[in-house]
Amino acid sequence: MTLFALLLFPLYFAYWLLENMGVFLAAIYCAYKHFFSPFYFITPDSFWRNFLHIFIEQILLPLGVLTAAFFFVYKKDKAEDRAANVLPFYLGFYAVYLPFRILSAPLPYSAFALFAKPLLFLLMLLLVAEREKVLFVPSARALLNGRDLAFCWADFVLAPLLPAAIEALWILGARPPIAFVCVLLCCAGSVLRLAKGGARLSSDT
Repeated sequence: MTLFALLLFPLYFAYWLLENMGVFLAAIYCAYKHFFSPFYFITPDSFWRNFLHIFIEQILLPLGVLTAAFFFVYKKDKAEDRAANVLPFYLGFYAVYLPFRILSAPLPYSAFALFAKPLLFLLMLLLVAEREKVLFVPSARALLNGRDLAFCWADFVLAPLLPAAIEALWILGARPPIAFVCVLLCCAGSVLRLAKGGARLSSDT
C-alpha cells in the first residue's frame, strides 16, 4: 500500500512523458532557447544562408532528433506500429515549438509567419509521416515498384526542403503574389501527393 501511494503519480508521470514526449521535448527545447540561446538571427542578404539556417534549425535537427528519440523509446514495437504513431509525436513537438518560434520574432508579425508557415509545416509533417509508413516498414516498401519507391523518396526528401526555400524567398523580399503562388503550389502538391499515396496504399491492401 505504501508503494502504491509513493509510485502512482511518478509512474503515471513517466507514462505521460512517453505518450506526450513531443510536447515535453518542445517545452524543454523552447525554454533552453529562450533563456540560453535566443532565436535571434541576423538575416544575411543570401538565399542559401537563410535557407540553410531555416532548414537545419527548424526542420532537419528537430525532425532528426524527434525521429531518433521516438524509434529508440518504441524500439520494441513493430515497424508498422512505430511508423503509424510517429505523426502525433511530430505534431506534439511542433504544436509548441512553431508558435513559440513565430511569436518570438520581432513585431509586427507577417502574414507569411502567421498563416503560410504553419500550413506549410503541417503539410510537410503529414507527408513525411505518410512516407515513413512505407520507407521505414520493409513489408510495405517491398510492395512498391521502382517508380513508386522513387516517388516516395522524392516526397520524403523534398517535403522538408520546400518550406525552408519558400520562407527564404519571403525573407529576401519576394513580392506577396510570388510568395502566395509558391505557397499555393507547395500546398497543392503536398495534398495531391498525400491523396495519391493514400489511394495507392489502399489499392495495395
